[in-house]
Amino acid sequence: MSMVGRAMVGPHRSEITGADIARPPLRRVYVVLLLLLIVVSGVAALADTTVGYSILLGGLISVLPNSYFARQAFRYRGARAAVYATRAFYLGETGKFVMTAAAFAVVFARVEPLAPLALAASFVGMTITHLLVCARCGVFSSGRIAGRERQ
Repeated sequence: MSMVGRAMVGPHRSEITGADIARPPLRRVYVVLLLLLIVVSGVAALADTTVGYSILLGGLISVLPNSYFARQAFRYRGARAAVYATRAFYLGETGKFVMTAAAFAVVFARVEPLAPLALAASFVGMTITHLLVCARCGVFSSGRIAGRERQ
């Protein structure tokens, strides 16, 4: 463990070894979400440009903070890293909340014209889609050990 300034910094991930539990396929989940968002907002932009970029912004407000949280939450693994994993989880959740609130504030303050209904619907829709994509990609599979199902 090292000190940086006055804040305690946890050990590097390579210094902690633990259970061989597979990491969730986060990159695949977020690539699928972003591709879906680009297609939907692109199709909507063909009909109405304002609605198209409002959908894009609402989806990004959902996806980007969630990806930050996921990166933080799955940073550490194993029982030896429980304290660091818990800290990373709470920091990730706090960062996600602040990023989401700030993104909504910036969009509502700076983007004109804006389709607020499309923005909100896209935010909610991407949040639900995130849950469905995670389920489809096996993020919620219990018993995943090193990429294989437990027997």
